[in-house]
Amino acid sequence: METVFRSGVGAKCAALAKLPGVIGYPNRRPTMTKYLYITTLVLLVSCGQTNNNSDKNKVANHTTQGTITTADIVKHDTFNEPIDTLSETLKSFIPSGYSAINVSSGDANLDGLTDKILVLRNNTEETTSNYADDKPDKRPLLLLLGQSDGSYKLAIRNDNVIECIDCGGMFGDPFVGTAIQNGYFSIEHGIAGGQHWEKTTTFKFDKTQENWFLYEDHFISYKFNDSNDPDAEALVTDIDNLKTTKDFGKVSFDKYDTYKNE
Repeated sequence: METVFRSGVGAKCAALAKLPGVIGYPNRRPTMTKYLYITTLVLLVSCGQTNNNSDKNKVANHTTQGTITTADIVKHDTFNEPIDTLSETLKSFIPSGYSAINVSSGDANLDGLTDKILVLRNNTEETTSNYADDKPDKRPLLLLLGQSDGSYKLAIRNDNVIECIDCGGMFGDPFVGTAIQNGYFSIEHGIAGGQHWEKTTTFKFDKTQENWFLYEDHFISYKFNDSNDPDAEALVTDIDNLKTTKDFGKVSFDKYDTYKNE
């Protein structure tokens, strides 16, 4: 199974779904000896926010004067850079004006063939996405089913399952990655810095209906540990909220909307 993530994702990714056969990411909670490092990062984020506000004011001033330059346009920060190593077969599924930021492989429909997930982004999202004004640049997720001849077939596209580049506000891009295995696939979001949280959304294949349905939605947030033990974990669980079909009923993948479930 191959999963391609954004560069630097190991520094902020959280654990993917703890399900049988579903790949997991390493635990990101640091020890107390790393507390100073985390605090420094938080301060840097705050400083960065101050600078961003300054930049935004600069843009506003230039707007008043009618002279906006390229250097004045504020860009959203992200680790999710375009992937340049895709095969021509996979590239053929990417619409004009978009690029792939994540690809994962596995058996999504239990037929023994390798399937793919592609997560795409609008090439202008760094400057055009505006979540604060309910105008996010949405990121399509394509589920591609492997065929016996080595080609792929688009099974489902959902534009509302991946959070946007600025959905994390001042804490950055919350999208972490995807994974497929044994009829399940999972999507993870999370923030590490200032806030610490992770959310894993998992779908399961239903052979009788030839479709994927929401299996569980798991949200965990963390807070700083007040322990004086230098070997204690710096972060401890604050909220652990696991929802299953008992909570949300039967929701097909194509109907799932993360923007409405926030």
